[in-house]
Amino acid sequence: MIRLKNKITKYYHRHSRTIAVTTVVILSGWFIINGLMQMPAIKANRQETAEVNAKIEQEKNRQAEIDDLTKKVNTDEYIERVANEKLGLVKSNATIFYDVSEEN
Repeated sequence: MIRLKNKITKYYHRHSRTIAVTTVVILSGWFIINGLMQMPAIKANRQETAEVNAKIEQEKNRQAEIDDLTKKVNTDEYIERVANEKLGLVKSNATIFYDVSEEN
C-alpha cells in the first residue's frame, strides 16, 4: 500500500505541470465553446432590445402628442375650430367669404 502511494506521489510530482496545463486547456476550451454556442441567443436578444427601445421611443412621442392634444382640447380656439371644420358652424358675428372664382 505504501509503495502504491509512493508511486502515485512520484507520478503526480513529475507530471503536475502537465496535469495543470491540460486542465486549464480543457476548461478554457469548454468556456469558449459555451460562449460560441450562446452567440445566436445574444444576437437575438440585442435585436429584440433594439426593437423594444424603438417601440418605447414611438410610444413616448405618441404620449407627448396626446398630452399636447389634451392641453388644447379644452381651449376656446380648439372648440371653435372643431365646430367649424366638423359641423360647419360659425360664430354669429363672423364674416364669411365665398370663393366665386370659376376655377375647377
